Amino acid sequence: MSAISIAPFDVRPYADTAYAPFSHLSDLSVRLVRAGKSTLSEPLNVYGSLMYPKVTGKDTGGRYAVLENTVPALSGPPLHVHHMEDESFFVLEGSFVFKVGDQLLDANQGDFLVAPKHTPHCFQNVGTEPGRLLIMVEPAGLEVFFEEIAAVAGPPDPAKLVSVFHKHGLELLGPPLGQN
Repeated sequence: MSAISIAPFDVRPYADTAYAPFSHLSDLSVRLVRAGKSTLSEPLNVYGSLMYPKVTGKDTGGRYAVLENTVPALSGPPLHVHHMEDESFFVLEGSFVFKVGDQLLDANQGDFLVAPKHTPHCFQNVGTEPGRLLIMVEPAGLEVFFEEIAAVAGPPDPAKLVSVFHKHGLELLGPPLGQN
């Protein structure tokens, strides 16, 4: 039997990202973060949608982040686009409609959806109860955006939000699905 040859690989595939200076600071270790719990002391309240960071860029050296999102019935984010990260969604509970590019997609418990960077998207929980999503972003950084958005006082005001969106490489393109 002959030996298998394995080609060398780059152990730092994100070396050319904004997080490269922090990749050596990865503090990823075995951890269990329960459903409805966060690595923060409290969830982030983003206009009624609760964000529970599970793993952040600080933990992964900027490679990725994972958040649990509890979305109120008939609610969802405005139409937007990410220019720095791919965003993936796994439906834990509920029924959602996603607008990704020109497509409207129904997603239910157990379904998985990817919104690649540079692709306009939004979603709405179309159920009568809160729904839950597991959101994964690569590279990390969106969790910092959510922290800043959660700190903006008052009802959602595009004039107040656009600068935070731009700071994080996002564009605000339109209203949430339910407000079209």
